[in-house]
Amino acid sequence: MDRDSKIKISVIVPVFNGERYLGACLKSLLNQTLDGIEIIVVDNGSTDNSLAVVEELIDKWADKRKIYFIQESKQGNSYARNLGMKHAQGEYIAFSDQDDHVERDFFERMYGRAKELDADVLVSGYQSVDSNGNTKRIMKLTDDYWSPFRMTAPWGKLYKRELIEEHEISFLPVNKGEDVYFSFNAYNQAERLFSVPIVGYSWFSNSESLSHTQHRQINENNSILPLFDKLQESLYPLKTIKKEYLEYFFIKTIAHETMFCARGKPIDVAYAYFEEMCKWIDENYPENERNSNLSFFTPVGEEFKRRIFITWFWHMKKKGTIKRFLSLYVKIAG
Repeated sequence: MDRDSKIKISVIVPVFNGERYLGACLKSLLNQTLDGIEIIVVDNGSTDNSLAVVEELIDKWADKRKIYFIQESKQGNSYARNLGMKHAQGEYIAFSDQDDHVERDFFERMYGRAKELDADVLVSGYQSVDSNGNTKRIMKLTDDYWSPFRMTAPWGKLYKRELIEEHEISFLPVNKGEDVYFSFNAYNQAERLFSVPIVGYSWFSNSESLSHTQHRQINENNSILPLFDKLQESLYPLKTIKKEYLEYFFIKTIAHETMFCARGKPIDVAYAYFEEMCKWIDENYPENERNSNLSFFTPVGEEFKRRIFITWFWHMKKKGTIKRFLSLYVKIAG
């Protein structure tokens, strides 16, 4: 099909050895009820049958959908997504991971709301599913300031291409958090940022995946701090993001990162990483223990149980009792 016709959404799908789920992912995009979608598949040096899966679907759908296939050497998801954006022609840009899928009317609903709101960035919720397609969790967003910051992944969103190109927003080639960097820089430039209660994106949550296992490691190459530094460098002076909410995001991330990485680690290793992250936030946000969102009632839009945990965790930081808590946690969690 002619790529010069009106394209509403460019959906970018980075691929690496994804033959197991890739077909279902692409079929869910090809079967969308919205006209005017182009699908940009960027193969990241796959060594399995991913190429055959893509080529078969291109042959079958060539007269019905715009499918653009790019092959490149293995340079990571950030490079693949950035390359895909360079070829995008849609009014909006969206992303999908190779093992995820979307409901048939997902992009029709998202595009309709984006046009109604004249959104620069539109953020939806999602459901996480296991390998059998069973729903593990549903995240439904509300219309409030904080909700977009709960969704740090690039998928489940529409980004106005004009915004991305004007501000040269791209994915950062770091080991952890490249998607956060992209989303937050888009949020900071977006004058019209909205979250909507649409849940049509299904994220395959695989706790046994290699990337998930690697991200639990505690070492210099897997630290979250390079992301923190790059966010500080790129976001300031802040435009539309409020400082107290960005500070709260760092607080929440430190709490999550500590718990996520501590499991199965020696207490001294886990606590040293926590101290390293605390040193960073104390230097960059010296009033962090007085953050206005450290409350059981704020920020509005956050899950109540998570607000309780973050407030309690940061209270332990203030009182100097985190090491005692982590000692107990690593014993119980194994």
